[in-house]
Amino acid sequence: IAEGGSPVGHDAIDDVLKSLSIYTGRILHTYGNHELYNLSRWDLSNKLSIPFTLEPTNDLVGYYDHLLHKQQNQPSSPMKLRFLVLDSYDICLLDRCPDTSPKRQLAHELMLKNNPNYPKEHNSPQGLEGLSKRFVGFNGGVDKPQLEWLEQSLRMARENDEKVILCSHQPIHPGSTYPTCLIWNYDEILEIVRKYNEVVMASFSGHAHKGGYVRDEVSGVHFRTFEAVLESPDPIRTYAMVDVFENRLNVRGEGDCVSD
Repeated sequence: IAEGGSPVGHDAIDDVLKSLSIYTGRILHTYGNHELYNLSRWDLSNKLSIPFTLEPTNDLVGYYDHLLHKQQNQPSSPMKLRFLVLDSYDICLLDRCPDTSPKRQLAHELMLKNNPNYPKEHNSPQGLEGLSKRFVGFNGGVDKPQLEWLEQSLRMARENDEKVILCSHQPIHPGSTYPTCLIWNYDEILEIVRKYNEVVMASFSGHAHKGGYVRDEVSGVHFRTFEAVLESPDPIRTYAMVDVFENRLNVRGEGDCVSD
């Protein structure tokens, strides 16, 4: 989404939704920093049908799940596949009220503690080293209620013999991205995922425009960051299709997106 004000953001999302309208299946949306530069979470809820939850802090948070049901024309398969969509801008500076939002206050404290450039140059990682570079203003983190929801959802998936694919705007694994694009508390999420490695097939994300991939050495879970279309000059069209099988995932990349 282009920066520069709400009208630009609305028009850009409308263009994308128009292109996607020929698809009749369910589309699972997440959102990121560029959306929040231009639109409020209420706007995103209305436009993208993200089922935001109003938490007791009076903050909207957009994490949810979706169980994929077999289509009538698809061959029968015993696999049950659930998508868990994380909100990596749960704790963040963006579109959170500085005066009333506890999540905004927590983001403020994290940035003060970890980035000496804040608040004047909140998006700058200058002087930060290694994974500490993730503490910049265009990133965010996941709060305790969402972490509890994630663990509960994975526990239920295990009990129901389901497989899970995680989706988030920001990458979870440091091996799949630049440090400047990681979720602030990626380590807490990764710890949960590793406990359910027989359940989680993969984690898909964006945010890091050049993409990335790693298979976690501890859990064997695949972490894939998809390349951004905006990095591809015309006439290159960058996107991917993912074929899901019971024993593997195939990524069919187009344009600058790498196939796996």
